[in-house]
Amino acid sequence: MTTMTGRGARAIPAASGALTLRRRLALLDQDQADLERARELLAQARIAAPLAPREAFELAHRSALRGAGILVARANRERKRKLPLNVWAALDRLGPDGRDRAEALAPLVAERARLDRNLAAQPDPGLLEQHLEGTAAHLDLVAAALLDDLPPHLTALAG
Repeated sequence: MTTMTGRGARAIPAASGALTLRRRLALLDQDQADLERARELLAQARIAAPLAPREAFELAHRSALRGAGILVARANRERKRKLPLNVWAALDRLGPDGRDRAEALAPLVAERARLDRNLAAQPDPGLLEQHLEGTAAHLDLVAAALLDDLPPHLTALAG
């Protein structure tokens, strides 16, 4: 079944709402898979922290990147002008929460750069703990954000 939008207009399938919902659910599945991967990286970081803090810091950082990347990708889906490729700069443009997260990550990004310059260096234990805890909290916020734009009847199913 199709509907006409006006004289000489193209026909639009009546089921376009279903397609939109189907696309939103497919994107949610993709975002959920990315979130699960971020959580796996963070779990690996926690395991590695006592014996291999340098590796743990890198895993936590990759987890943080993936979590922020989910939010940036979601925002870019609805924007005509895409956000910057640098995920931290893009996060900074996503409003007060994103700006706060980007600012909180600044010393962690600097620490990662320091570790990249000196392969023998170890991460500051306080910064490692900050990264682990901050990333865990941020991933929880990302998980909540994934459900925010779904219709209420689908959010109830997600539980």
